[in-house]
Amino acid sequence: MIITIGRQHGSSGREIARLLAKELGIKCYDKEIVDEAAKHSDFSRELINAYDEKRMSAFLLHAGGYGLNENFRLNMEVVSAQFDAIREIASKEDCIFVGRCADYVLNDRDDVVSVFILGDTDARIKCLEQRQGLDEAQARKKIKEVDKDRSSFYKYYSDQTWGDAQNYDLCINSSKLGVEGTVQTILSYIKARGLIKE
Repeated sequence: MIITIGRQHGSSGREIARLLAKELGIKCYDKEIVDEAAKHSDFSRELINAYDEKRMSAFLLHAGGYGLNENFRLNMEVVSAQFDAIREIASKEDCIFVGRCADYVLNDRDDVVSVFILGDTDARIKCLEQRQGLDEAQARKKIKEVDKDRSSFYKYYSDQTWGDAQNYDLCINSSKLGVEGTVQTILSYIKARGLIKE
């Protein structure tokens, strides 16, 4: 059983994924995907992290003193290394993947449950204010920037729309259910699918 979790920034997607993994007794891969990709490629963790879930922007493509073509090639190879790591991990163990187009990368498998976590804007702003010490304007700006990066990244590599319900098995507003309620809802869905025993 593989669970993929896409998430809006500030929707507690990472916390939900970690708690769900604990409930199921399986591993959760978020930034760990960067580590795995670095282990099995010629790229450093720092380089992979620099391109992690970032949109193909003019700034990114001209960063690091490389030319446009070189940065484009690097970006594609770094992302490919992450996708390879996701496939490799999924072939060996039950686990949860957070972001990084994992739902798309693994869409040929029957044992994947794809989930998208969203949240009300006010709740997401409050979450960033509490967790990152941002004021309202900063939190609103951060949400817009991160969601734009994730959306563009997803669109570029999957040619699908990030957050579109048609691309997921389950979409949940964590603002309505809270972290624990969202985890229990995902567990109920997985049980209904027959992927785990009652």
